[in-house]
Amino acid sequence: MSARSLSAPRRPAPPAAGAGGGARGRHRRGGGGLGGAVLAACAVCLVLMVALGLLGPSAVEPVFGAAGVLPPWFAHAHPSDLLVWVLVAVVLAAGTAAVAGGLVAVRRGWAPRPKRLLAGGAVAVAALLLVPPLGTTDPLNYAAYGRIAALGLNPYRVTPAGLAQSGDPVGRLSLAEPWLHTPSVYGPVATATQWTASLLGGASMLRTVWLLSVLGGAAFLLTGALLLRLAGADPARRVRSQLLWTLNPVLWWNLVAGPHVDTLGALCVVAAFWALRRSPVAAALALAAASAIKLTMGVFALPFAWQLRHDRRRLALAALAGTAALAVGYGLTPQAIGNARAVSNQAADGTPWQLLQRNLLIPLFGTAGSNLATTALELVTVALLVVLVSAALPQDVEDAGAAQLAARPALAFVLAYLLGTAYVRPWYEAIAWLLLAMLPRSWFDVVVLAHTTLLTLVYDPGLAHVLTPHWLYALVLQIAYRLVPYGQVLLLAAVAVGCLRQIRHRRRALA
Repeated sequence: MSARSLSAPRRPAPPAAGAGGGARGRHRRGGGGLGGAVLAACAVCLVLMVALGLLGPSAVEPVFGAAGVLPPWFAHAHPSDLLVWVLVAVVLAAGTAAVAGGLVAVRRGWAPRPKRLLAGGAVAVAALLLVPPLGTTDPLNYAAYGRIAALGLNPYRVTPAGLAQSGDPVGRLSLAEPWLHTPSVYGPVATATQWTASLLGGASMLRTVWLLSVLGGAAFLLTGALLLRLAGADPARRVRSQLLWTLNPVLWWNLVAGPHVDTLGALCVVAAFWALRRSPVAAALALAAASAIKLTMGVFALPFAWQLRHDRRRLALAALAGTAALAVGYGLTPQAIGNARAVSNQAADGTPWQLLQRNLLIPLFGTAGSNLATTALELVTVALLVVLVSAALPQDVEDAGAAQLAARPALAFVLAYLLGTAYVRPWYEAIAWLLLAMLPRSWFDVVVLAHTTLLTLVYDPGLAHVLTPHWLYALVLQIAYRLVPYGQVLLLAAVAVGCLRQIRHRRRALA
């Protein structure tokens, strides 16, 4: 994945003529130089991720069983917790710099070929499929839920711990917190993919997890390809769609190296946007599939309905199709809704709500009262953010189609949810990156990048156990429970202030 091959322009640049031509030439060369550095940073991230996987079980890689002849491959090098933590930190730092640098380079004139960026992302996905998942224990739980279903049991009632107690070989390897004693919180479509992977993987945890990783990697690349189609013919928009998704090392870490079901949901969402202009019914069915993976993805129903508000017949047909599909899916798995609601009352690590609960709400109201107060405050916060972000987003999208017009209000809802809710993880941000990739650049690019990076830092290295030496463990706790939450408070304040300034500026311009 060389800088020269990915950053080749579509056509030769015209020779500089006079002072103006020289300025344009310098502008283009500056962007190209920064673009080369961006590609180098992406390559560094990829090499480090693969190296972490090859080192074998560690603080970043769970135990999936013995390696086989086929991938994923790994050794048993037993790397120290400190080495692992540093390598993950370098990946996050270099990945964040690559995304930010890519956006700046495009503004300075860098013009890589979008299809080559997509190909570079495909190389990254293929490389990451050669090693086991990293940075999360969620794949262990996915495999456990799939195994439970394959055995004819109910994954919405039986927990991974229950499967382990039966002596099942997959269950014995699924003993990982924090979901050890929690039944499945995912929708019927997610459960169907886990069940299928378990049927094919049999009693092998490693094979089941790898099949789920392959499915997630394919979904990631298909999403990038659909984003390229949605970008139309505009070169800058096409490049932007790939830099923010396919060639994004922050997403490689959270969605490919750490294969979460959110990747499948993102594919369904972008398919719904692609189908919106062609067939609102097909769009509704795709959105229903996303909601049948994770309930929270149903938030896209509101902007889609708003986009169809002038055609009541098509809106009614789409609503009927989507509602019927969801009714059938969740009618077969009604416990999924209750399980998802039960975990949503918690405050995730790294959020400001964690600070608020610990320092104010629990001392005042106790644990049960704190959960109720948190829910009420969440609703108020999200509603205020929807209003602020909606008013501050760019009003006009040039050459906008139905997808772009629906993406703008969708981004307001999604950003408000991600910034204002108490239970959020870095891989939940996938839907925000989707929308950014469909819309023109704005200062919300920086907001999403900062928010995702801060949340991801909480999960460095990713597995829930005591690190050594002790000072490293103390540092990780300080980052997760103090540094990142206070950083989120500052980010939230900056978003509110930025939105208010944007609104005031527009009012002055109108006056």
